[in-house]
Amino acid sequence: MFMKILLLALIVFIGFSIGFIIKNRRIKKRALEKLKTIDTTATTDWNADMLNSKRRVMDPLADRTVAAIMARKEVNTINHLFESIVIDKNKLPENAPEELKEYFSQSAKLPEWADQDLIDMGQQIYLRHGIWIGLLLCYKSLPECYACANGAEVLHKTARLNENHGSLEAFSRRIAETAQFVVFSMSPDGLDPKGKGLIATQKVRLIHAVIRYYLIQHNWDSEKYGEPINQEDLAGTLMSFSALIIEGLQIIGITFEPVELEAYIHCWRVIGHLAGLDEDMIPKNSVDALKLGHSILDKEKAPSEQAKQLTKALRDFQNKKSKPILGEDSNTALLRLMMGDEVSDMLAVPPISQEKIAKMKKKMTFITKIGEVLDKSLVFSMLLQFFTKFGLLLMLRRMSNTSIINFYLPQSLTQDWRARNQR
Repeated sequence: MFMKILLLALIVFIGFSIGFIIKNRRIKKRALEKLKTIDTTATTDWNADMLNSKRRVMDPLADRTVAAIMARKEVNTINHLFESIVIDKNKLPENAPEELKEYFSQSAKLPEWADQDLIDMGQQIYLRHGIWIGLLLCYKSLPECYACANGAEVLHKTARLNENHGSLEAFSRRIAETAQFVVFSMSPDGLDPKGKGLIATQKVRLIHAVIRYYLIQHNWDSEKYGEPINQEDLAGTLMSFSALIIEGLQIIGITFEPVELEAYIHCWRVIGHLAGLDEDMIPKNSVDALKLGHSILDKEKAPSEQAKQLTKALRDFQNKKSKPILGEDSNTALLRLMMGDEVSDMLAVPPISQEKIAKMKKKMTFITKIGEVLDKSLVFSMLLQFFTKFGLLLMLRRMSNTSIINFYLPQSLTQDWRARNQR
């Protein structure tokens, strides 16, 4: 009996393996044909004048929607509406305002240039490297965003990352929400109609509009900081989640074939469109995406107390959540390995010896080499993707006990909004 079960399991495994191999070879073959139509060397002149002009531009569709809802000045109704969007992930409540229905209809449209074959391959690439990408989100993407002082001011002002007087629980929830947005968007079928990633992006875009509305109502200094969550800040964030992540993967020994690179960036170009990026802020290809990411980081990085506070909260989160795998020194070494000393110093990351940084890089590279060898075999790649999925779920649960992206007005916003309307 045992042998029969074992034989049946082997047959099922072989069947799944053959199907997996055929599917992935077809995706790659089609993607290679699409690669021939892409100018992979074209870049945009992301000059300071152009980028500065985008600091005055926000998101008309999402902003109009939020302004129309907020004009009702019914705080309890507004919060109930947002809670309903969270509870029912696939449809709006029947009594939702027409403006909100129109927003979800309009913002669900993929751009005309979106290519399903490249999306499919890009999401497969993510699934194969999702654990490392999730790691880099905490040790490279987010802190480099904090290094952009004007953008960090938004995070600090809204207190979305440090409500409840900087409680780690609130910070953990926000990090988990960010990780979920990436996982949902970059998982297979995530950008399909009603896909988790598509809906998550629509919600995040609306959250941005709520925060913009709040800040503008509360004497936000646009002359000093630019408009809150403007086009440049949004592009910089998305590039830190995509092109600069690839840069981080290369540091630990993970490299992509040209077709893989373009497919991965193509997914993020589509996500950028869905998140409200203007067409002229969406990079042409992977080279252009990396250029855009560095152009924004180089222009915007500057010391700020807000950035240091956000980074301190991030480091506390890392030191607690990474136990027992990584200790405080390992977390510090990883931050400095991924960001370099200039940005790390700017964010008040503690100093650590180059020897410890080199040792951390050696360990990481050793582990990734094993994964890359397994990844080259399509059969082992299937198993690797299965364990990556499992690992990503564990990672999200470790970060927070929530499984949804919360859509709510942060407590610090709702209390003040209520106070203003009671005057």
